[in-house]
Amino acid sequence: MNQEILYPRVPVTELERRVRAFQARLQKEGIALSVIRQNADLFYFSGTVQDAHLLIPASSQPVMLVWRSVARARNECPHLLVKNLPGFSSLPRLCRELGISYGACRIGLELDILPASLFMLYSNKIWPQAELVDVSAMIREMRMIKTPWEVGCIEQACAMADHAIDQVQGVLRPGITELQLAAAIEAVMRANGHPGLLRMRAWNQEIGMGQVVSGSAALQPSWTNTPVGGLGPSPAFGMGASHRILEKGDIVSVDLGGWHNGYCSDETRPFSVGPPDRTVHSSFELVLEIMEEMEEMLRPGVIAEELYDKAVEMAARAGVADRFMGLAPEQVSFVGHGLGLELDEYPFISKNSSMVIQPGMVVALEPKIFLEDKGVVGLEDTFLITDNRCRRLTLSSRRLIEA
Repeated sequence: MNQEILYPRVPVTELERRVRAFQARLQKEGIALSVIRQNADLFYFSGTVQDAHLLIPASSQPVMLVWRSVARARNECPHLLVKNLPGFSSLPRLCRELGISYGACRIGLELDILPASLFMLYSNKIWPQAELVDVSAMIREMRMIKTPWEVGCIEQACAMADHAIDQVQGVLRPGITELQLAAAIEAVMRANGHPGLLRMRAWNQEIGMGQVVSGSAALQPSWTNTPVGGLGPSPAFGMGASHRILEKGDIVSVDLGGWHNGYCSDETRPFSVGPPDRTVHSSFELVLEIMEEMEEMLRPGVIAEELYDKAVEMAARAGVADRFMGLAPEQVSFVGHGLGLELDEYPFISKNSSMVIQPGMVVALEPKIFLEDKGVVGLEDTFLITDNRCRRLTLSSRRLIEA
């Protein structure tokens, strides 16, 4: 079977450049070794996701110790030395044999997401003399600046979401449920290669292919740090599409995460079941105005908080401060976020964020206004920061679409 035909690979040159850049950061920080375990980070440095320990020394060849599947890892990451890891008990021996059994040194781990049980295992049994330090921010800072190859992947993810958005009007009608509408939209993306899931880094944050919510159900907050929640199919997954039946007069918010080779996009468009009333129209015009103002500001050198402050100021001036980015007091304190291998990458366009917008970042902006009993009127687009401005990557028409 020719796997190159079935799915794309990360270019070896891209992977080698990432490893070298990371090793330079490790050397600068005096960290002798980094141990990569989290799936998105594993893919970023290795080009595959396996149950593995990717050991990246500061100044020697990286090694991938794989429990499952060694054969696939060797096929998908030819730039790495891949060895079998039968179990945790063999980890110290393999490290000694590979010459990376460090004693009293600094070893980097992804401590923002590493389970405490694994941390205790590493600190008590594997590297008991080492100082274990957090390299999560270092990795996330590297990942927030995209290369042309990564931008190409995100552009294809955006095209997938654009295509799915364009199909909504043909299936949206009174009498169907949110879940039925979501299934029809998601089938379009699945047929074009979407795996059905999107990655989020924050602990216990889970998401499928997006959120399709309507009317009063769209106003229900969820446990996720997102402006829109939704009822979901059950309290076991109280987010997104539910069994609610669409009715005339509903506003339907379709928020989709496109995907290509691990990289995601984010796009939201509002739809009306039947003619929207004047309040909905005026809310949409305000959302569009806020989006266009933020888009104009989104350029290198701008502080992320300045974008957030501008959006909140415009909402307050229009008298909707208590309905912007959620219904008070359940509002989120951001209007955008970075995108890449995860939906919640750096930078955060949020309150008190001192992050500086830089060329190569990919950012989603998502102003949303909540209307009692009608639903959510919002827009979301994905942007690439260029040398002197931003370029919109999600290209579906920004309009309130009547079905």
